[in-house]
This record gives sequence, structure tokens and C-alpha cells, in this order.
Amino acid sequence: MNNESNSPAKTPRVAIILLGGLALFQTVRVLAYSMIQDVFAGITPDAWLFPAAMDVFVGVTAPFVAIGLWRGKGLAVWTSAIVFFVLSISDHLDAMTVVLTTKGPLPAMMSGAPSSTATFLAVMSLIEAFAIWKLTSKNLRDHYLSPKMAN
Repeated sequence: MNNESNSPAKTPRVAIILLGGLALFQTVRVLAYSMIQDVFAGITPDAWLFPAAMDVFVGVTAPFVAIGLWRGKGLAVWTSAIVFFVLSISDHLDAMTVVLTTKGPLPAMMSGAPSSTATFLAVMSLIEAFAIWKLTSKNLRDHYLSPKMAN
């Protein structure tokens, strides 16, 4: 019996915990539901409807992606995590566009100047791009896509 192949050192444990944590952190984005209500009430510009809807979608799916990353393996888990982070980046870029092109004050749930909000969204996009890069690295790709071994 080869114990080295089941060694915990070969499992990218810290990366998996951090990636799942990053996904779970996105759960707070469900609070954008109030922005959707504000758009329909005419309080917030219509340009915020799609970014807010994407925020809610990302926030609702975040716990499932996190649990999948922590407990699952396989192509579905790996691909879902990559798609999740790509959609999140796309939403951040869309929100940056709206922040920098829409006149008037930002929605109530966003505070600060448009430039600081856009900077925050850019930083989050870079962090999520790093998450995608890490997911596609050899050790994580092997972890999620390697055949399951019987114990």
C-alpha cells in the first residue's frame, strides 16, 4: 500500500479553503435585492437593474459553490467554480461601467465616490481572476479532475 499518494501535503487544502471562503463571501451580494426594488420604484436608475440581478444570482449560488469546492470533486464542481468567478467578474465590470457612466448619486447601498467604488470593484475582479488562475493550476486541476480512488 502506497501511503504517499494519500498524503495531505499533496492536497491543496489551504487553496481550497480560501477559494471556498472567497465564494462564500459573495453571499452578501443578495442584499442587492433592495436595489432591484429601488429600480422598479424609480428611485435608482434603470442601468442598475442588471448588475443588481447578477449580484443576487451570485449571492444565492455562492454557498453551493463554496460547499462544492470544499466537499466535492469532479468536472461539474471545478467548472461550476470557474463559471461562478467568471460571472462575478463580469458583474463587477458591468457595475464599474454603470458607476463611471451614470450621472447622479450612487445607489444607497454603495457609499463613497464613484472612483473609490470602481476601484473596489476592480480589486475584487483581480482577486477573482486570481481565483480562476489558481483553479486552473495543475495541483487544483489534478485535485478536482483526478479519478476517484477506492480506499
